[in-house]
Amino acid sequence: MKNLFTSLLSLAVLAAAPLASQASGFGSEGTSLGLTGPKKVSSIKAGVGPFEEGTNALNVGIGFGASYAYVGSVSATPAFSASFERGIKQLGPGVLGIGALVGYQGTSAEFFGIKQKSSDIVVSVRGAYHYPVTDSFDAYAGIGVGYRKISYSYEGSTSSFLTTADYGGIYSAGFIGGRYFFTDAIGAFAELGYDQTYLKAGLSMKF
Repeated sequence: MKNLFTSLLSLAVLAAAPLASQASGFGSEGTSLGLTGPKKVSSIKAGVGPFEEGTNALNVGIGFGASYAYVGSVSATPAFSASFERGIKQLGPGVLGIGALVGYQGTSAEFFGIKQKSSDIVVSVRGAYHYPVTDSFDAYAGIGVGYRKISYSYEGSTSSFLTTADYGGIYSAGFIGGRYFFTDAIGAFAELGYDQTYLKAGLSMKF
């Protein structure tokens, strides 16, 4: 009886050994497959538009709607302007840009037989925040501070007070606008503001 019990116990141990080996292998594989760490979630990237940090942009345009009123019969040339801007810092989804603008407009008027000619020159520094609406279009708003000089000359006057006159001073002006680029380097812009004219429009180039 003792020999029979010993034999049955030996057979049970031999039969259980392969099952234990398979269970151990399954547990190891399950650990390698199931206990993987959490995947790293990438951070959301700010929107990218046509005007980025480090971008240089040049606007060349004409303006309409003089911000100064004139009396009499007035003939005015469009206000010609050129502005340069560089993106200096990413702020949220947009970019902060700084630059400068120069503009010129000439007028001629006649009242009570007196002919008046004038020239209007502005030079300013500007800062604007650009928001990327699409990868080709950005909207912006900003403010400019500079110097404006208006010079007058008169013909047909018998008064010594109406010969020449110059006026100048510091000015500030807010503006809003948008730029759309047809290619990587060439586009168009439109801008509303209060400096020489209420509206500017023209070509944009970036490099």
